[in-house]
Amino acid sequence: MEISRVDVASSALLTVAIGSASRQLPALTFDRTGALTGELTNLNVGDAPVVIQAQGPLEVSASGPTTSHAPRHYNGTIMLQRSGASVLAVNAVDLDSYVASTLASEISPSWPVESLKAQAIVTRTYGVRAAAHSAARPYDVTDDTSNQVYQGLDGVVPTFVSAASATSGMTLQVGGGPADVFYSAACGGHTADSVELTGRDGPPYLRGIADSDGGGRPYCTPAPFFAWENTLKTDDLSRVVGDFADIQVKDRWLDGRAKVVRIVRTSGAPSYDMDARQFYSQMASVLGYKVLPSTMFDVIVSVNGFVFKGHGLGHGVGMCQWGARGRANAGLQAAQIVEAYFPGTVLSNPSLR
Repeated sequence: MEISRVDVASSALLTVAIGSASRQLPALTFDRTGALTGELTNLNVGDAPVVIQAQGPLEVSASGPTTSHAPRHYNGTIMLQRSGASVLAVNAVDLDSYVASTLASEISPSWPVESLKAQAIVTRTYGVRAAAHSAARPYDVTDDTSNQVYQGLDGVVPTFVSAASATSGMTLQVGGGPADVFYSAACGGHTADSVELTGRDGPPYLRGIADSDGGGRPYCTPAPFFAWENTLKTDDLSRVVGDFADIQVKDRWLDGRAKVVRIVRTSGAPSYDMDARQFYSQMASVLGYKVLPSTMFDVIVSVNGFVFKGHGLGHGVGMCQWGARGRANAGLQAAQIVEAYFPGTVLSNPSLR
């Protein structure tokens, strides 16, 4: 969301620095005009960055013209700066704290320890690679799904801290640098080639793999969206593709995911083809996330509308999170799990603690 105001407080005094000048305050407010207000302070700092630290966690509330976030709590440093008509808020924090926080948004603390460690390795690798490509920005990653969801200290439990600590410094490497990694909730039994997501050929370690045990049972079978079925009314689908008579899967990738969707128009109008990823994205945007959980689906016409039946949740590229859980339950260690999903990568400092 667009941020127009940020409020910062802490159980301890804030140390607020602007350039070489600093002051201690119990709380402060910074807005998109560059105004800084707080006890004994009423300054217009313009575009200058305001750096905030405290001995305890920082409580940060952000609001926009029409919406606001509930307060969140952060370790480290908060930097506030005017950015056009908005406020840019950046949290500088150590890497393991970032990893532990991201785990809180991505995985359950009740899952097997080795799956938590595997997620920590992949999460750290993603962050390190993003940081290496962030020179043009005053931050390394965003805190939403365009990168990895990060909400500071809220939701962090000792299990996540332990997983981050046990894998500290460990990343997946290719050619001396961090690998380009992806992950999603449940692959439905086969991960996807990265080309299905990005539209361009990817490295060999991002090719799809069959994600099943020796007996042919997919590791992510227990996932809530391993198998799913949704019936959608014609009127609802028309909001996505316009007037239509039928929707068909015209072409598939080798892993079974839809590649091209054929939209048959009404009244003899010409049919047209749509990239299945685009169809998936438009379905999520118009009808909501999880209405079409993945592109691994079939379409069946019924008296009630159109039945979408499929497997998996998310794009399916890279590590399957529920699959990692299944592999850990089967006795695999974190290093073996990440090697299975990213074959050919090298785990730096592989002696897991």
